[in-house]
Amino acid sequence: MGDEVGKMPVNSIPGSRFSHLKVSTMRSQLALRLRSSSFPLNAVPPSASSTDYSTHLADLAAHILYRSPLPSENDLPVFILNAAALPDTKHTDYDALLPYVLVRLPDEEELIGGQGYELVFFAGGSNEGATATKKGRPGWGWFFQAYQVLSRAMRKRLQKMYIVHEKNWIRILIEMFSTVVSPKFRKKIVHVSTLTGLALHIPIEYLLIPPSAYMIDRRLSKDIHVPYTSGRRAFAVQQPLPVSASGIHRLPRVLREATSFVIMDSVVKTEGIFRISPRAMVVDILTEAYDRGQKFIVWREGNVALSHGHRREGVGEVWVDELEQTEGYDLHTAAALIKQWYKELREPIFPQTCYMALDKFYGSYSEAKEPLKVSQLLDILSESDKWSPINTTAKKILTMHLLPLLSRVTEFQEWNQMTAYNLAVCFGPCLLRGPDPLEDVRIASIISRILMAMVMHWKEDLAPRFEMDFWKFEESLRMPEAVEDREDPLQDVQGRRSSLEAQTSGITLVDNDESDEEVEKPPLPPRPVVSPIDSAPRPAASPVENVSPDTAVRRKPAPPIQSLPRYSMVVTERPVTLEHIPFYNTVPDEEEIAPLGSLPELSELSGLPEYEPSSATATSPASTIPRKPLPKS
Repeated sequence: MGDEVGKMPVNSIPGSRFSHLKVSTMRSQLALRLRSSSFPLNAVPPSASSTDYSTHLADLAAHILYRSPLPSENDLPVFILNAAALPDTKHTDYDALLPYVLVRLPDEEELIGGQGYELVFFAGGSNEGATATKKGRPGWGWFFQAYQVLSRAMRKRLQKMYIVHEKNWIRILIEMFSTVVSPKFRKKIVHVSTLTGLALHIPIEYLLIPPSAYMIDRRLSKDIHVPYTSGRRAFAVQQPLPVSASGIHRLPRVLREATSFVIMDSVVKTEGIFRISPRAMVVDILTEAYDRGQKFIVWREGNVALSHGHRREGVGEVWVDELEQTEGYDLHTAAALIKQWYKELREPIFPQTCYMALDKFYGSYSEAKEPLKVSQLLDILSESDKWSPINTTAKKILTMHLLPLLSRVTEFQEWNQMTAYNLAVCFGPCLLRGPDPLEDVRIASIISRILMAMVMHWKEDLAPRFEMDFWKFEESLRMPEAVEDREDPLQDVQGRRSSLEAQTSGITLVDNDESDEEVEKPPLPPRPVVSPIDSAPRPAASPVENVSPDTAVRRKPAPPIQSLPRYSMVVTERPVTLEHIPFYNTVPDEEEIAPLGSLPELSELSGLPEYEPSSATATSPASTIPRKPLPKS
């Protein structure tokens, strides 16, 4: 068939076949031109001991391509390719950068002995504003040369490639690759627009997603919906302090990880901690990530980075590799996340029910700016004090987390400029939430005064009484040994069954048409009790119980009957005597109305004298209204 088509003249080839051959020829010529216009690239970087080795390019490659800590569901390694980390071509030589990127992929021995690998490509680019300078990217020929540098094992062992936040130039690049890549390669590519779409294919909570990908996804979608979410909740939970496997209260994961990063010696000295606000979008992204149960979240401030591991059955303890080169979240985001957790408590630390007590016993000290005594602070924090204005859970949160944290921050106030007063002003509004904002502002000043006194007296006076020194507080922030304690517990949903069997248990379905058993009919509702006074017949009986006259619904009385005007008269054409016909100025009663049969007939009144109107009612000819005569027929 191919020889016959080749012998046929061009004009005799059908249109569809001719267009297909023409497009294929153009693609081949374009690929040949792109290959010939580029210099051959090197796939092996210099050794680390060589003088040609570039640490800067190696760090860039670590941000561009890295391996996710956990494998896929098919037990394959997952690599993340982040387009936002690609540098500008004006400042970086991509020919020299390519070997440092390719060396991060699996080598030949690992690919030949293994089953392959998966790649997640976040192609959205950098999250820059519209006024920012657009980064330059290499030409199309460079991408073809980069693909040719890949070994056969790297191309064949690629099982899946998920392209997220795809742009137009990526689609063009894939179309151009179709000239040199087999159709099998195109079947391996999965195009998704958002992280919600990616969650339909792979569990995204096991991926180490860069913050730039979250920012780009938030511009496309407000939320990330995971169909198989674990149901764990970190914020606004019914039980703020979960119970560990040993039966004692522990800190939730979000407080444990964020606080561990904040109190690091090289981090806590940062100026303006808990005072400088980060981007609200980043805080919302992290709030959603902890609610979703994201396994790996990296914190970074300068050269200091922190991330907690995850234990997976069959894999063991897993940590983030190359933590120093991994993109993470800064200190102010961690501090804002802690404040957000206190804001979203279902019951605040100081609820509205304690406003009156705070105003009565501590308001005078707030106005006079007098320091509070330790005994007064113990009245609030002591669990044995029944007259404390806050509940037991709020006391545990204060003594287990907030007061030790703020006391630790004040120890470095020479560097971070955060005194006990400054911290109390920042945290005071986060500890209450009432219906009246004006009242909250007034009570917040009292709470800030109380919190400042607690932070000042914590280390010397309050911490020994609650057996919570800094070492014990630091131990509570470490990763629990029990696997079930490393994640936040499931959200308890009251009144909801867990399965269909539980929902249908205790329900018997009976077919009334085919069943021979006699089913007892439900009893009818009781009849209303009628009193002797109300025994008179009524239009309709109301199917309700007897209601006493005191509790009966009072109705608006009917309006009184209006009397007829006194100047009413009867107009008739026959001037007969009307003295036997009664006329009233008011509406008569039923008893006064004569039966119709007793009234005299008009024929019986024919012999009576005619009725003559009085002079007062007679109309003179001059007062009559002239009328137009009728037309003559």
